[in-house]
Formats: sequence, C-alpha cells, structure tokens
Amino acid sequence: MSGDAVEDLLYQGFQGRLLEESLRRMPPSLRPEAATAVDVRAIVIARAMRQTVDGRGDLCCPGPMSPGPALAFGATPLEFLRHVTRRGTSPASARAGGTSWTDLRRGLIGWDGGRGTMTQVLAGAALAFAQGDQDRAALVFERRSAIETGAWHEGMNFAAAQRAPVIVVLAPPPGRGRRDRAEIEGVARGYGVGLLWFGGEPLIDVFESVAGARRRAVAGDGPSLIALAPRTDVDLRASHDAFVEWALAEGGRTRGDLESIERAAAAGVDHALGRIGKEPDPDPEEALAPVRTDTPSIRPWTRMKSPRPDELAGTAPSGAFGVH
Repeated sequence: MSGDAVEDLLYQGFQGRLLEESLRRMPPSLRPEAATAVDVRAIVIARAMRQTVDGRGDLCCPGPMSPGPALAFGATPLEFLRHVTRRGTSPASARAGGTSWTDLRRGLIGWDGGRGTMTQVLAGAALAFAQGDQDRAALVFERRSAIETGAWHEGMNFAAAQRAPVIVVLAPPPGRGRRDRAEIEGVARGYGVGLLWFGGEPLIDVFESVAGARRRAVAGDGPSLIALAPRTDVDLRASHDAFVEWALAEGGRTRGDLESIERAAAAGVDHALGRIGKEPDPDPEEALAPVRTDTPSIRPWTRMKSPRPDELAGTAPSGAFGVH
C-alpha cells in the first residue's frame, strides 16, 4: 500500500465516522429519510480501485453503501449532504433520489432503480473498457437481496462470459440475520468468478485483496464477487482503530500525522454541517421541468402495423410520431 493510500484511508475513515455521527444529530427538518451507515470496508474496497479526475479512471456505483465509496472516489461531505437533503445546490440539482449521484469525471455513477440493474450496467461498461484495451475496471455495490433478481444474474452471467473487468460487492444483509454463505459460494462457483468474503479481516488485508482482484480483472481473468459479512458499528469502529494502530506501527505515520489528518477530516464535516442549513431549496421550475430531446420519439414496437421506411430512418416529417 502506497503512502498516499494510507493517508487517504485514514482521512476517509475519520471522515466517514464523523459524517455518520453528525447525520444522527441533524435537525429533523434536514435529516435524510433513510438511515446512513458508513461501513469502513466499503471505503477500503473503493480506494483499492484506480481514481482519477479526468474521466479515465475506474467507474464506481456506490449504491446502498454510499457515502463510503463516494468519499473514496473524491466526493465531499458537503456534496453528499446537499444530495441527500435535496438542496438546490446538490450535484444532481435535486432531481435524483437515493444516496449517490453521477460524476463521470471522478468515476461516480448513481442509480436509485431496481436491484441488480447496476450490475448489468457496470458489466457493460467494464466490457467496453476491455475492448478498448484500457486500464480501467468497474465496481458496483449491490444489496445482498440483488441475487434474488433476474437482472443481477443476467449481469453476472454476461460479465463472467465476457471476462469483463468488473467487481461486484454484496452489502451485508440487514440486521444480524444469517445468510447462507454456501449460497454465495455456489453462485460464484456457478459463474466461475472469484469470491472474496470479508468479515473482520484487517483493513490492510481487505485493501490488498481487492487491489489484487482488480489487477487480475484488468489482465483478463474476469470479474470477482465480494460478500461482506454483517458487522456491528462497534466492530467497524474497531476495524478502523486497528488500521490507525497499524499506520503507527508499520505505515510510517506518527501521532502528529494522525492528529493532523483527523483535524482535517473533522474540518470538512463541520464545514458541511455549518453550510447545509443555509443551502437553498431547489427552484420548483427547474426541479419539475420536463426532460426534453430534439429527437422525435418512435411509436412502440408493439404497433398494429409495420412502420413506414421514413419512420425507421428517423426522417419522418414533424407530427408523424405524435410530436408537434
């Protein structure tokens, strides 16, 4: 692990913990509807990928584990709070739901749709990376229940068959309920993909394992499946604390370094909390404005009679498609 990666994980770990604690103390008028938990393992997994700010790095869909992966890909606490509280200054202009948004220059792609859908989308993106011989991979976080959907299996089957460089992470199941590990192992074995199972392993081991899976994926060895076992908040805090101690003992960091990093993380979260209450609501005219295109819409393929050749060519005169 490089020195930059060590500092990033320390910073993002502190930032995630402080942000989670602050969300719980926010006024009810601003508090997001959905509870937000920050799993430090998700931050580590995302940081093991390759991030850039020019749109040429890896692609990540944080899904249900945002904001952790989003922080690792460069999102700020203020951006996250603007988004989940639907401020007019939010990255998605208050039009998107969920807890993540799209910023392709940083490699973030957001979605609030059906379970399993983003595995399909990221598998397609990963295949494009491979076909272009690019040093890029895709990372998608899905709910554990996604494996019960046809969309997810279609995406995994496609990724495995095409040896696409995609890593799919299954979030822990809700609560402390037991999900049969043999089921996940059977799915990975059935598709012929690698499986990583993370519970309470040291975060340095999680980072190295994911970095290795990414290298293999980009080299053409195909996708990997990662399953996160349930952990309590206390367990997750202990994992980050253990990483802090590792950074002191083996990561080349001093107590002064750690204090400086933690102060910087706290400053960012405090700034976000101080600003968010002053951020404007979205302009109703902008938030409710229809999405338009200058391309005429084509009638459904279920039409009673065959379309005219000029309709198929997209050259029909104005009004031929019901668009005036």
